[in-house]
Amino acid sequence: MIKTAYVFPGQGAQFVGMGKESSELDSSIGNIYKKADEIFSDFHKNSTLDIKSISQISFQGPEELLTKTIYTQPAILSLSIALAFKLKQEIKNAKIFAPSYVAGHSLGEFSALYMADVLSLKDVLQLVCKRAQLMENAPSGAMSAIVGCDETQLNQLLQGQEGVSVANFNAPDQIVITGTKSGVENFNSLVTDFSNSQNLKIRVIPLNVGGAFHSPLMQSASDEFADLIDKCVFNTASVPIIQNTVAQPVTDPVAIKENLKKQMCGSVRWTETVKFLLAKPEEVQEVWEIGPGKVLAGLMKKQDRRFPTKNISSSQELADILNPQALAS
Repeated sequence: MIKTAYVFPGQGAQFVGMGKESSELDSSIGNIYKKADEIFSDFHKNSTLDIKSISQISFQGPEELLTKTIYTQPAILSLSIALAFKLKQEIKNAKIFAPSYVAGHSLGEFSALYMADVLSLKDVLQLVCKRAQLMENAPSGAMSAIVGCDETQLNQLLQGQEGVSVANFNAPDQIVITGTKSGVENFNSLVTDFSNSQNLKIRVIPLNVGGAFHSPLMQSASDEFADLIDKCVFNTASVPIIQNTVAQPVTDPVAIKENLKKQMCGSVRWTETVKFLLAKPEEVQEVWEIGPGKVLAGLMKKQDRRFPTKNISSSQELADILNPQALAS
């Protein structure tokens, strides 16, 4: 049987309607959404906002609410862990092997922690509700994607620049910067000037976000989040998890907890995560992206366009992959 790694998407993978059909066709997925709705509702019980349920926003939208961080993060998590729950059942019933590794991009790391039995369903949902609230209310900032510039070039350009740092190393030629609005704007201009002067094709794409995620500006929110992390029980990982801030597999619960505390301010080292998986052909012959969208499969292809990937964003796609004929193909 093919040996796999599971990866879980982060913010930006959401779409209206995700999880709806799966929830209607599969009662276990429907039950995950019910629990998510209960935890989300309880978390926001004292809010002055008109809070909708996660299932309602996921299934029906509107898109402008689904793209708000307080909804986006628990919505993506809910679908990802519902599918992870199904995969755990299949592993327990010896229908498939457990993955060799799990990983998640930013928010997706929490889904990976659930898949690896590090955090309970309740704890992971509560953590993400708090994380989403903190990030929704984070200090103002800006982020931009720099496409076509390698890490060495970017690090050279960053030297001496104030108010800007790297949020995500997504692929060798795709890096996201973060920081103060003025810091990011100044760096955008610097990169554009460098590209023009060197006759390069570097694109600078300002992102439609209001916060400086994965930057030192998140320190206050990170400290508050760390207090909640300390209240959760972390178990030894049943599957090694490649965490964002270290890009190496971890199983020790103490190390996992400390790495997670650094995630909100630290860079997502996804390029290194993919490089690690590609370097393990005896343990990883295929990568399965579990959750909405196909962003992570696309980032895998940037490092090895021929590497096999599969996307599982619904119970039907999961059933298709678990079909023995599909697995043998």
